[in-house]
Amino acid sequence: MQQPAPTHVLVVEDDPVSRDVVYQMLSHFGYQVSTVDGGQAALASVRQVDYDLVFMDYRMIGMDGLETTRRLRAGEGGPAGRTVPIIALTAQAFAEDRDACLAAGMNDFLTKPVVVDSLVSAILQWARRGGHMQAAEQMPSRAPSPAAVAAAPAVFDAAVLSALPMVADGSQPSYRDVVLKMFMQSVPPLLDTIRQAALGGDKSAAQMAAHTLKSSSAAVGALALSACAADAEAHLRAGHQNMAHLPGLFEGEFHRLCHALSLPLPRIGSSESAGQTC
Repeated sequence: MQQPAPTHVLVVEDDPVSRDVVYQMLSHFGYQVSTVDGGQAALASVRQVDYDLVFMDYRMIGMDGLETTRRLRAGEGGPAGRTVPIIALTAQAFAEDRDACLAAGMNDFLTKPVVVDSLVSAILQWARRGGHMQAAEQMPSRAPSPAAVAAAPAVFDAAVLSALPMVADGSQPSYRDVVLKMFMQSVPPLLDTIRQAALGGDKSAAQMAAHTLKSSSAAVGALALSACAADAEAHLRAGHQNMAHLPGLFEGEFHRLCHALSLPLPRIGSSESAGQTC
C-alpha cells in the first residue's frame, strides 16, 4: 500500500530566528515544511503549491499577516488560497488581536513563542490531510511558555533551548548553538533600528523592532530582553511618544545578555556602546 504524502505546511514569518525554530520543530516530527519571509512571497507560494496548512505571522514588515490572509481569501493566491487553513502566529495575546485574525479569515490563533505541541495540535485539528499521529505521540508534555515568566525574568535561561525537541532527544544537539548564534547576530540591526527610530520619531518602526525582539528573544531564552521588548511595545502601543529612553534600555539588556553568555558586545550602529565588550 502506498504511504500517504506527509502533511505539507507553509510557515510565513519575517523574523529569521522564529522562522527557523518553527521549521526545525515541525521538520523534526516528519512534516514537510516550506518557509517564506513575507506576504507577497506567501501569495506566490500558495499559487504554486497545494499546502495543507499555513502558519502566518500576524505582524510583518510590509504586508502583514492580516492583509496577506485577506488577499488569499479573495483569491490572489489562486483557488487553494480561499480555503487553505491559516493559523496566526503572534506575540500578542490581546482579545482584539485574535478577533482581527479571525475576521481576516484565519482559522485559529497561537501565541509566540510557540511550543511544538501547540503547532502539532493545530495541524492535527486543521490540516487538510490531517497530521502525523506518530508526531503527536512523540511530543513532550507542554512546558510553561517562556513568555510566562516571573517579575524578574532571567537574563538567559538555557532550559528554553535545551527543551527544543530536536535538542532534548539528542538528534540535533548542535541546533542549540546554531539558533543562539543566529539570534545574537539578528539583535544589533534591530537595536540600531530602535536607535534610529527614536532619533527620527518613527514610532511604528520602533514598535515593529520591539515586537520582533520580544518573540525571538523568548524563543531562545533571553527572557529579560524579551520582557524589555514587551514593555517597550506596550508603551508605544498605548500611544506614548517618548522614545528617548529606549535605545539605552535595550542596549543595556543586550549588554547583560552578552555578559551572561561570555560574549563580546557587537557594534550597534553608531551607539556609544559600540566596541565595548562584556
